Amino acid sequence: MKPFLSSSPRVLSLIGLFVFMCFKLSAQPNYPRTPQEAKLVSTDLAHFVEAYEALATNTDTLEVLQTLYFDRGTPGLKEFINRHQLTPELMRDAMRDAPERYALLPEFMANISQVEALYPELMQDFGKVLPAAMYPPTYLLVGANRGIGQASLQGQLITVTRVADKLPVLRKLIVHELSHFQQAMTMGGQQYAALYSTPDNMLGLCLREGGAEFITSLVVADITQKSALEYLEKEEKQLKERFVEDLKSQSKDYWLWGSLEQPDQPKLLGYVMGYKICEAYYKGAGDKATALQDILKMDNARSFLEKSHYFDSN
Repeated sequence: MKPFLSSSPRVLSLIGLFVFMCFKLSAQPNYPRTPQEAKLVSTDLAHFVEAYEALATNTDTLEVLQTLYFDRGTPGLKEFINRHQLTPELMRDAMRDAPERYALLPEFMANISQVEALYPELMQDFGKVLPAAMYPPTYLLVGANRGIGQASLQGQLITVTRVADKLPVLRKLIVHELSHFQQAMTMGGQQYAALYSTPDNMLGLCLREGGAEFITSLVVADITQKSALEYLEKEEKQLKERFVEDLKSQSKDYWLWGSLEQPDQPKLLGYVMGYKICEAYYKGAGDKATALQDILKMDNARSFLEKSHYFDSN
């Protein structure tokens, strides 16, 4: 959760958060296997803008949102609604609380060709890094002004309210979530989802997010948690020592999503600690293609950490 991350803590907020994910092995769609087949779906965004503009003359906000946005939802929006219990009431309240963010969406939709133009090249670049990748559709959605991006069996679910004026951040977010999708397909959906209910799972969670960040870095030469990475590299020795100690007690809040509501500390340092471990593993591997598969599969977090040798000099 967090790839919008480049500005406020809330923006970094829930972007990549997979706690609510539940991949199932049965009835998987027949996903495209080539970048050229990847689809960017902006239908829901167009429906929201239609509803937003209708509200200029219709004061029944809930009815307009329900009929023009919710009732016409794509499979991606329906999945998002189910996961986050999104309702017209929540949307209305968010629009009242942050009108400036929603006011960006008509212009964003009017210029959607810019996003559509960058998307094929982005998928081509992704395919160069992971030639065996699968390409579910990417859905551009409007939610209750929370920075949420997630992978799902329907495809990538990307809320645009926080990134409508930040196309570079949107690019990173799409790649980060598509990377999570490859993780789930590589290790199997049930195993992927099981990590979130597994006790003492701090290392696995950091490596999962760090793996998605590392793949993102190979595709776009950047990561979603750039400010956190800058902080970690400045305080690397101290933070490596703390990470080792916190692993013993499984104290996750400093490293993962508990950090989002704590303004006195860096956010999501576990993402970039996981990134650094994956980076060290990849750089030390003779076979880079196999190393990438190991990063995706990650079936033994402790063994992976040891083989990375990232803490050997700590």
